[in-house]
Amino acid sequence: MGHRKFAVRLALALVAALALAAPVHAAGATAVEIEVTGVFGGPETFTTTGGVLCPSGTATTEISHFGGSDHSAAGSFHGEKTLVCADGSGTFTITFDAATVYGSPQDQGGWHVVGGTGAYETLRGGGNLVGTYIPDGIVDHFTGRVKT
Repeated sequence: MGHRKFAVRLALALVAALALAAPVHAAGATAVEIEVTGVFGGPETFTTTGGVLCPSGTATTEISHFGGSDHSAAGSFHGEKTLVCADGSGTFTITFDAATVYGSPQDQGGWHVVGGTGAYETLRGGGNLVGTYIPDGIVDHFTGRVKT
């Protein structure tokens, strides 16, 4: 199998595995959506729905690993995103793993909560991620379930 076909299959397998990552299904877990909009290398803002998380704030992203090359048709990346609530209720940090086929308008993957402060100190959960590329940036749409 050629490198390009292998890379595409590997990326698709990673996306499928991440999509199957189980979010919190325990009693009391609440469905949430988090939308983070950012300019590459610039400011990020977020909004949420679901009522468990603060309604809005700012975010920062640290990419810890990027896999892929000019010779492959796909890539994957892994990182951490810290969300700071505008209402002062605290912060929460999520990790994410995503993959994309080069030239695609989106990437896909999974996420989970790894920590928090204030009202989010005991937050846990996770779900799916779809990132849509925009000029000079990305809109990340996180869906899943969380519990405090």
